[in-house]
Amino acid sequence: MKKNSLLGFGASALVILALTACGGGTTAAQESTSAPASEAATSTPTPVKQYTKEELIGLVGQVKLADGTSPAVLSGDELLAQYDSMVKGFAGATIEPAACKDPFLLGAPRTIDGSTAAGTTRTKANGFISSVSMTSGVDAARLQDDLEKSKSQAEECKKVSYSAEGQTLTTSTQKVEGVGNVPGTEGFKTVMVLPDGRKGAIFIAHAIKDGVLISASATAEDGVAGGPEAAGALMDQAAALIK
Repeated sequence: MKKNSLLGFGASALVILALTACGGGTTAAQESTSAPASEAATSTPTPVKQYTKEELIGLVGQVKLADGTSPAVLSGDELLAQYDSMVKGFAGATIEPAACKDPFLLGAPRTIDGSTAAGTTRTKANGFISSVSMTSGVDAARLQDDLEKSKSQAEECKKVSYSAEGQTLTTSTQKVEGVGNVPGTEGFKTVMVLPDGRKGAIFIAHAIKDGVLISASATAEDGVAGGPEAAGALMDQAAALIK
């Protein structure tokens, strides 16, 4: 990376953070299928609907931001493409711990092979730039594995540094409560400190509702109140759409 590029990239990353969407991304669409239920085995979980890409787009399109607007909807590769510059930029830095190279805690989605996904574009409303996404098309166990991975990574990567050309950008992550009312929601706050001292905070939340992984985010300058509430409102709206 060129000298001073980390500072410049960090500023860009902070903007991206302020526009971040989260959740399990996808690179392939899959048609909706439902596994047959076993009537005899009481221990067999009740099968849940697996939504197609088109169905998820329809659901996400009903979500409204705090100002009443409806952001545009993206799906599949479009969701992942929003983070290309951030992922590529951090790939050129020295990251410690090395195990924290996955920029998930910075809002970049992960791919769940064979899944379907749709989400809102990163949009500003009432002081926060927020988004929400839904992931389906695979069995609930795979979605739960992704949620557990999120929890493990947040624990392992509480403190991360990104260094290049003598400059260092740092992040710190902690678990937060009160992000919406969906049972089992896992919420996190990541604070990014740029080399010039500026700070931004991103609130990320994930939950599984009836076989759909919902992810929501809200980002602003660090210290702005209302992050958990902003992300939680999107989480609750999305959950209410899953019948």
